Amino acid sequence: MKIAVVANSGKQGAQAYFPDIASRLSSLGAALLLEDKDREKFPFEGAEYLPREALYRRCDLVLALGGDGTILHTVTYAAPLEKPVLGINAGTLGFMAGLETNELYKLPRLLTGEYTLDRRMLLDVRISGEDTPYYALNDAVISKGTVSRILDLTVTLNDREIASYRADGVIISTPTGSTAYSLSAGGPVLDPEMDGMLATPICPHSLFDRSILFRADSVISVRAATRYGEGAYLTVDGRLGRALRPEDTVTIRKAAIAAKLIRLKEGTFYETLTQKLMNRRG
Repeated sequence: MKIAVVANSGKQGAQAYFPDIASRLSSLGAALLLEDKDREKFPFEGAEYLPREALYRRCDLVLALGGDGTILHTVTYAAPLEKPVLGINAGTLGFMAGLETNELYKLPRLLTGEYTLDRRMLLDVRISGEDTPYYALNDAVISKGTVSRILDLTVTLNDREIASYRADGVIISTPTGSTAYSLSAGGPVLDPEMDGMLATPICPHSLFDRSILFRADSVISVRAATRYGEGAYLTVDGRLGRALRPEDTVTIRKAAIAAKLIRLKEGTFYETLTQKLMNRRG
């Protein structure tokens, strides 16, 4: 089995646990693939270092070592190629991780297939006039830019206007993303195995400040502008950012592809929710 290892060099935990993880996988007969740029920070004798595209194309599965941001980054490249991803939490929260660093003894199950494969909905996010989509496992956020001015947001559903906000922005999230930025903005928690899209305004200046849950086959469009003519900003999964012109429309729908997340640890989503969020301190 060929396993691509994508490790976050910015996480001390990733650097600390990489040698142990690599040694365990190698001893189990796995061939390790890493990205060219990680040759110095994550050296391992016998590993093959490849350009990013070749890495994802040649592997059987991807191991993402870091936090939720590392998993989101990895899914962007793995999902279009239908490669499953195992997230090992070397960060703070690691809500989407399928394994904790104190559970590395379960790694042999990865090669024997003794794991659960969770399919997670992705968003297909497009800016008007552009054909190439951005894929989001968590959310697409339309928000104000560096100028601190309120946005006038118009939200349409299947070409019919359904809501308008004066707010700092709006979050369109998947059920997986309901525990991310949307939750911080006051949105509800959804079971990640659901299909649907959640719209949550950010600091709305109106009496209507509740989230709206849409069916999975909905097509949502958002236009945003200020009274001074500036555009807004689109952020996808907290990583990809694009400035929007006042005339731009962002269209969001369920993607034709899905993320495949490997889970080696036991427990339900609700047990994880309690452990990672409700009992969290600080």
